[in-house]
Amino acid sequence: MSEKIVVCGKKTILGRSLAEYLKSKGHEVVMLSDDDLSNIPAPTLAKRIDGSHAICNTIGAPYVAKWSDRYMHDIYCTRMLAIRAVISAIKYCEHKPKVMMHMSNAMVYDQYEVHDDYSAQYSDSFIAEVGQMETKEALKIRKQQPDVRLVLVRCGYVMSKSDGLFPLIKKLFTRKISGLVGDGYQCIPMVHIADAVSATERLLYDESAEGIFNLTIPQMASLRELSDAFEARDHGFHLPLFNVFVRILTGRAVALLEQNCKVEPRRLQSTGFQFQYPDVQSIVNSLF
Repeated sequence: MSEKIVVCGKKTILGRSLAEYLKSKGHEVVMLSDDDLSNIPAPTLAKRIDGSHAICNTIGAPYVAKWSDRYMHDIYCTRMLAIRAVISAIKYCEHKPKVMMHMSNAMVYDQYEVHDDYSAQYSDSFIAEVGQMETKEALKIRKQQPDVRLVLVRCGYVMSKSDGLFPLIKKLFTRKISGLVGDGYQCIPMVHIADAVSATERLLYDESAEGIFNLTIPQMASLRELSDAFEARDHGFHLPLFNVFVRILTGRAVALLEQNCKVEPRRLQSTGFQFQYPDVQSIVNSLF
């Protein structure tokens, strides 16, 4: 059945891909940008949301970028402002959405344990602090609009050809630059864009799905395994300068690849969801 779904995130790879996928399924999709959420008054914004089945928020300045103090401020503010704008707009809807979904990052967890969806052991890194604040802000919908089902998705790095971590690594490998950050044994949670989109659709329509869901491949893969998968596709001599160039290109964001984070998508798998790309090798083979 065709339904109206609101996707917040015209500039995010997940937002754009989700919108295209839902349109292909015959749904009416309303796309909102961060500018829309920042500049349109809540009562006016509510008119665009009213009557929708769900609103899915993917807005946030990309983590894979060159970090400065100002950019780190943008990472935090874009996410907080988007959540607050969505909740404020829902308040004015005559026919409120059945579901509010917010996408945050799976790197919220600490480096010591293996984390399922119920884990409460968090890192003290910047990205983890932002993730915890996103959760706290999104949970306010439960008090204000208890009839709206809340789904909080903690997503691994979305691997796609056009945006994020994958094209950054591929750019270096195709220029014959390889190597590791640190010893390379740190786990990097990730998910193929196709699986991220199909899992999102499942959670939007599964009425029993509520609360936190980890969205990462079942394999806990290390940076070393990711590097090996690239090297298997791009043979020949490579300069071992990966660490140097990543630091040049991303600055303080290199901390993303230094952090060890072991995440399992147990709740998602318990719904019967099957990953099309369940491991590093299948992801790299699909996108390279």
